[in-house]
Amino acid sequence: MVKYDSGNRLLDALPLEERNDLLGQLDVVTLKSGEVTHTPGESYDWVLFPVDAVLSVVTTLAQGETCEIGTVGNEGVSGVEVAFGAPVLRTTMCQVPGRAARIRTPEFLEAIERNPGLDALVRSAEKARMFFVEQMVVCNTIHTLEKRFARWLLLMDDRANRDEYPITHDFLSIMLGVRRPTVTEAAMHMQDAGAIAYVRGRVRIVDRPLLESRSCECYAATTEVFDAAIGTWGRILPHRRSVRP
Repeated sequence: MVKYDSGNRLLDALPLEERNDLLGQLDVVTLKSGEVTHTPGESYDWVLFPVDAVLSVVTTLAQGETCEIGTVGNEGVSGVEVAFGAPVLRTTMCQVPGRAARIRTPEFLEAIERNPGLDALVRSAEKARMFFVEQMVVCNTIHTLEKRFARWLLLMDDRANRDEYPITHDFLSIMLGVRRPTVTEAAMHMQDAGAIAYVRGRVRIVDRPLLESRSCECYAATTEVFDAAIGTWGRILPHRRSVRP
């Protein structure tokens, strides 16, 4: 069993005493791309704190169309609805494979009760996530696919923090809510511009400043909200990388 050390910004922002209180109850697992972690109408045993995995909250319509409506990375926690007495209403699945720290649901509820800092920080992060969801409604309605694609890649890069990402066109079509050929065209435009390299289902960000210039305002807006929600707890946040070699 691998024990948690660091990597989830929410956990790392906890007061030291509260963080140490949780360490013995956290273990680290590796999630695979496409792995479902929470399903509507089912009970779940674990609350997850992503480290370098990225999770997607998706909704499926009656005709089978699926679209991403939220993302959880190293800035937050997945499955926290249980702390507020709410049922799971959407499916959560692994978008980018990687590690996540997990704690059993009963232990998480007990930790919330005895650690006011954890309770307040989780609530702050959840408020930021609600802003994110609301902002995505506006983004998906108004902004072009290319801007949304750039925003999505930047948020993924912040959370997964690695050089390359295994992302297929089919998965991207689900995340962005468009047909596969449309995603292929957007990826080609980004690659031709020199912002990314996309070969055989793997994405590498080549020029991050260029990618930022092609993104919509929603990236900066949501990033600032998450930084404020976690940064108020006194830890220095990691600097984002600016350019890929």
